Amino acid sequence: MDPVAASDPVAAGGGELVLAAAGPPPAAGVPARLADTLDELVRAGKAASTWRAYDADWRHFRAWCDREGLAALPAAPTTIAAYLADHAGPRGTPGALAVSTLGRRLAALSVAHLAAGVDPPPTRAPEVTSVWNGIRRTYTVAPAQVTPTRTRDIRAMIDAMDLTGPAAPRLADLRDRALLLIAYSGALRRSELVALDVDDLPEDDHGLRLHIRRSKTDQDGAGALVGLPYGSRLPTCPVRAWRAWTAAAGLTDGPAFRGIDRHGHLAAKRLSDRAVADILARRAAAAGLTGRFAGHSTRRGFATEAYAHGVPEPAVMRQGRWKSRTTMDRYREDGTVWDDNAAARLGL
Repeated sequence: MDPVAASDPVAAGGGELVLAAAGPPPAAGVPARLADTLDELVRAGKAASTWRAYDADWRHFRAWCDREGLAALPAAPTTIAAYLADHAGPRGTPGALAVSTLGRRLAALSVAHLAAGVDPPPTRAPEVTSVWNGIRRTYTVAPAQVTPTRTRDIRAMIDAMDLTGPAAPRLADLRDRALLLIAYSGALRRSELVALDVDDLPEDDHGLRLHIRRSKTDQDGAGALVGLPYGSRLPTCPVRAWRAWTAAAGLTDGPAFRGIDRHGHLAAKRLSDRAVADILARRAAAAGLTGRFAGHSTRRGFATEAYAHGVPEPAVMRQGRWKSRTTMDRYREDGTVWDDNAAARLGL
């Protein structure tokens, strides 16, 4: 093994970063019987998807260093600065990466160096931070916003489904109606929606008591309880839609939302978050709606609609498990842009 690979946390680990540590791995003085436990606990500090992204990021950097004849580990601060500069540029430029992607690459390089015992990592050096600040100021663009799915849009999507004809409703229509209504009324993230099990939605006299076991802002797994009340209209009632879906699919346990093939056969596996985005976009198109509908549309639409109806902000934040009022600014603007609008008083 070459000297770089011998100390490389990816190469030495068979293609994976060895430790998710904010510092070098605790090698000396650790009983052998605890080594695996320590590794597992440290890895559990970040999501598996984060580790896969870090792994890919480190491989990309190492390949670039090999091509340029530079050392990847430990990397000189000027090497990292040059790597960032080489992959920065306006959107659409061949080889240019999004600023958010470069930010994650910096995090991956920091973790790789810390795991190899390089502390402080070169990512913190002035040569790197000055270039990084310049990239952010020059190339950061506002992320493309998805179209908020408002109540009128949810109704249009459901009205476009064949749920009231003489024939029994298609299983996919029943699933998608329940999925849309639960996602919307619960202000759920896609990851939260697809992680739901049947047991996570018990019903009481007021509606569904939705249990979210873990989410993006709850990595410790404390969980959250969200109430989904009965709707005032039968076709758009989340509780009745959930009943109809589980009864038709014969669901008593396991994943709440599952794939269905073109023959109407129910899969055992839960839907992916990508599938949820595809369902929402497909249902919006079928209803004749225009806009960029994606997985976040229902969550954004919930907040926008709630603000438009004058729901107090603490209640909006509680239902959606939002932690920061700053995050709510764009939703508040969407929902209240016409409230006491000054331009309406100009006599135009």
